[in-house]
Amino acid sequence: MNVKVSVIIPALNVVSYIRECLDSVISQSMRELEILCVDAGSTDGTREILEEYAQKDTRITVLDSCIKSYGKQINIGLDSASGDYIAILESDDWAAKDMYQCLYDHALKDAVDYAVADFDTFFRLQSGSAYYVRHRQFDVTRQDWYGRVLNSDEIATLRASDYVLWKGIYKRQFLEENHIRLHESPGAAFQDMGFLQQVKTYAKRAKYLDQSFYRYRQGREDASSNKLDGLRFYKEEFEWIDEELRLTGILNEVHKKYFYLTMSISLITKYEQILSRMKGDWRDRRLSGPYHWFREQVTEAVQSGLLEQTMYTQDRWERLQLLLASQEAHAQLVMDMQKAKSARVQEFQSMIKRRSIVIFGCGMRGERLMLFCHENSMRMYCFCDNNKALHGQKKFGYPVIAPSVLNRELVEQDAVVVLSMREGIEQVRTQLTSMGIDADRIVDRIPEHCI
Repeated sequence: MNVKVSVIIPALNVVSYIRECLDSVISQSMRELEILCVDAGSTDGTREILEEYAQKDTRITVLDSCIKSYGKQINIGLDSASGDYIAILESDDWAAKDMYQCLYDHALKDAVDYAVADFDTFFRLQSGSAYYVRHRQFDVTRQDWYGRVLNSDEIATLRASDYVLWKGIYKRQFLEENHIRLHESPGAAFQDMGFLQQVKTYAKRAKYLDQSFYRYRQGREDASSNKLDGLRFYKEEFEWIDEELRLTGILNEVHKKYFYLTMSISLITKYEQILSRMKGDWRDRRLSGPYHWFREQVTEAVQSGLLEQTMYTQDRWERLQLLLASQEAHAQLVMDMQKAKSARVQEFQSMIKRRSIVIFGCGMRGERLMLFCHENSMRMYCFCDNNKALHGQKKFGYPVIAPSVLNRELVEQDAVVVLSMREGIEQVRTQLTSMGIDADRIVDRIPEHCI
């Protein structure tokens, strides 16, 4: 069989998700696949499932990594691959049926070094249903970038915004000719950063599709993105790019500008994420250690004119400048923002008196309120709506009930009804009170910025 795409699956203790992942790849519409599963010493039954699938499908090969390193696992797969193109599928995610066929067809047609598409993140709601969020590469100002071949300078501008390696396929010959591999640092530690920075440096032709194929799972507590050492991992990755790969020395001006933009956004994003989880403890070595290295690099890039205010949103630029000037002042700002958010949540909780919630209105604001309840662990029971066509249906796994049964449900579930609409609130309140619903069970004001 002529292998068109080699799919590399790095695996480590993902027994709850690996079957869904493997099922999605073996059922791809493209049959000419090579599936390389690289296990790093799983002890929870993952390895046995990989071998089970390999017995059933000859396209699957199970390989071993001697160390627990995402980069090492991918590199083992790259060294073993024989396909025209390379894909990476993470073992707790899954791919839509036509992903590799569609990407391969476009890559072959336009002879690009890599072809990628958009992706969806997903997580489980309280209802048990999956909630998907589309992540678009280009906004309305760059819609015409979808579907055409981008050149090197255009690719350079995407260094900071195209930040995941698994949503596309990469020409194996291109990777080999440019000696592109991943950093083999221990653990799952953002090694895709170095891979993508190399790809952006050497690629001459790339194509982005206005479609979404990859499904990225959120909500895993043990995910690498949740590690408190994340800023150190990023520092080690950027040091590897600079000191071992010596990549910055060969970058032209536009590539160098966006390389340092990527570095600065990695700093501010990961630093604030960890700072929030540490409740503002900016002195913690997991922040203060790598911070000083980043500060030196980013400050020099700003002073030399590589980084300019126009490259950022106003809010992000101001927060970055504050962080570079004073860790303490920046921490105070972030904590003040966190306190304001917590205050809004507490205000809403006092309104509902910690009872279950029925959301009145199935529109966009109702959906956002549902997500707010999910994010803040508030129990949602169902939706209610005046649209008769929705009665008896389900929305995101929650039943949609008619107003006529609302009073009974509120009493039985010890719930309140929250009016999600922006317009017509008074009319709905009047409607509900006329039906005998106690005013104490109607919440008609949602704190600002909650949804």
